[in-house]
Amino acid sequence: MKNTGVIRKIDNLGRIVVPKEIRKNLNIHNGDDVQIFIEEDKIVLKKYQKMFSIKESVQMYLDVVSKFVKGDIYVTDKEKVIASSNKKYLNDVIDSKVISLINDRRQDIGHTLTIGNNKLDLFYSVSPIIVDADAIGSIILMNSSDIQELDKVVISILNSILNSMLY
Repeated sequence: MKNTGVIRKIDNLGRIVVPKEIRKNLNIHNGDDVQIFIEEDKIVLKKYQKMFSIKESVQMYLDVVSKFVKGDIYVTDKEKVIASSNKKYLNDVIDSKVISLINDRRQDIGHTLTIGNNKLDLFYSVSPIIVDADAIGSIILMNSSDIQELDKVVISILNSILNSMLY
């Protein structure tokens, strides 16, 4: 474990302040959840990512649902791809357009997205995943031809499954 050289006192309610530079380094923002656990004789704080904790289950559902749509499906958290029907772009950073759609809780259909360093000149449909009033990620469908109504229905069903699984 890396020693930061920072020492903090615990107040009478058992609270400590995590220094700004550590929060920034770990991408922890006000209101984010953190996991607290014990590892040997250490208290460990770790940024909690709801989507990451169920990544394997998400991939399993995605593998089943992807058989019913044309194109590729990607499930993201608020920063990167966490599951992929074609096993591509895993852990690649998502387009800022998608991040805005997640934060604004909006769906969108369009053409051309960037995932990681890859500009994908395809039609896309983005649907935010909202759990317990929190926008936590998205489902992206990408296809070489226009997105069909049946594809939208299947993505909506996948979104409902993920929502109930995460709730």
